[in-house]
Amino acid sequence: MKTVSIGKQKLIDHIEGIAPDGMHIFMLQNGTDRNDALRGAVLNGTRLINEMRSAHELGILESYILGHAYLAALLMTRSLKGTGRLNLEIGCSGPVKGLSVEAAASGEVRGYLKEVPIPVEGPVESFDTAPFFGPGILTVNRFPDGRQQGFSGNIDLLHGNLAEDIARYYLVSEQTKSTLALSIKFDTEGDILGAGGLFVEALPGASDAFIDQVQKEIAALPSIGEALSGGKSGRLLISESFDSENLIFMEEREVRFHCSCSRERFRSFIASIKLDELKDMAQNGPFPLQTVCHNCNSIYEFPQEELSQLVVQAEERQ
Repeated sequence: MKTVSIGKQKLIDHIEGIAPDGMHIFMLQNGTDRNDALRGAVLNGTRLINEMRSAHELGILESYILGHAYLAALLMTRSLKGTGRLNLEIGCSGPVKGLSVEAAASGEVRGYLKEVPIPVEGPVESFDTAPFFGPGILTVNRFPDGRQQGFSGNIDLLHGNLAEDIARYYLVSEQTKSTLALSIKFDTEGDILGAGGLFVEALPGASDAFIDQVQKEIAALPSIGEALSGGKSGRLLISESFDSENLIFMEEREVRFHCSCSRERFRSFIASIKLDELKDMAQNGPFPLQTVCHNCNSIYEFPQEELSQLVVQAEERQ
């Protein structure tokens, strides 16, 4: 992956002056009853969402929709360990067309929109994303630690709001009540000053009354993105929002925008192309050959001389 600068020094200074990115995983109990409990995670992803935006060269609407998907996918990894990872996929008939995001228990996230820029008619007057998604399918592929074969589930898009549709996914596919809040704070110039999210799910044995109570408390919270942009950490935000005697922080994870692509990987892919196609590529170009990673928008170039070398190597192997 090629690193791309966020760009604006004013924005860089702001990000360096607020709490660093990270995810805190916690448990919230109903008094002393350990069986009446919820598990949750709070995420600050301001830097990584800005890096995502710069790498993919996104406008406000595109940053908002893909940024929400990045935040959601990371929060969904809270129960994964080690090398566990998941894919969040959406295919839809609206202008977005869909998206694909991969997040890992290690805190790394990458992914892309299927349509950039998103075609719109006239100015966007609100952040209601339903018209941009339209009918579609949300799919989650989960790969637990060390497993090559994963578990897959999907639902129809009902709300066109990523947080609401993912909460519905957990209810329908995993029979788990949950609440998800995703938030990105823009300033008047369209810069992202704060980005984060909160995910809370019921543990087995949790009472409906306690779940409803916490869901109401979450709905009453101020904007997470705005709170983070003001310098609060995710941990402090949760500590101020819930009774500290019933709040147990279990784990803290680093998070970052990162893609495992490299020039060497693309070179190996080109070398595996059928010999006739590789010869045509080396003879007719275009030169240099440009390859683009969808997940991070990194561009890798291969001159004609290198393509010719790959042809020679392929012939020697036959």
